[in-house]
Amino acid sequence: MAPHGSAFPSELPSRSPNQSFKERHCPNMRGCWSFSFAAFSLKTTEKAQFARRVCMILTLAERTALSVLSIIHRGYGGLLTTVIIGSIVAVIGFFFIAWCLATIGEARGVRKVMSVYLGRWHFDAFLAAMAVVHTAILVGWFFGFRGIESSVVWLVLWLLIFAAAWIASWSPEIMETPPRTAGIGKLKSERT
Repeated sequence: MAPHGSAFPSELPSRSPNQSFKERHCPNMRGCWSFSFAAFSLKTTEKAQFARRVCMILTLAERTALSVLSIIHRGYGGLLTTVIIGSIVAVIGFFFIAWCLATIGEARGVRKVMSVYLGRWHFDAFLAAMAVVHTAILVGWFFGFRGIESSVVWLVLWLLIFAAAWIASWSPEIMETPPRTAGIGKLKSERT
């Protein structure tokens, strides 16, 4: 019978002293909750970026207002557990939506989603649409839009915002010539 070697390799790869534990053990891991509050700053000279950030702040403020109104409305029913759970969900939801909006707002480049190229224009249109829809929901709340239909719309919007942030977090496509985007016509680089 031939002697078996050790189950462990004789030479191990060297460990870089400058790498953190996370970089060594999870080299391709992306952090999902990291964003800069500068993503919401209105101090900018670019008009498109200013409009984008106004839409982000408006959406976040309206979602927060709707959460507070909903907690207060349910609190009149006398159920303390509903208020506590609603408050916890509202705080988690605030930070989650803030991260999603910051990710969408900072997206650069073009992403290919099911053979359709999505660029900055698409993300800007999405942010503007979310601001308009949330404004309509906030106004509707005062006119009785509070039942199960508002909860379903709220959840659908949450999922849409997350889906857009997920797509925005993808690495942009690297191409020699920019593609035509869906339904928009030419990109700026093609027009000049």
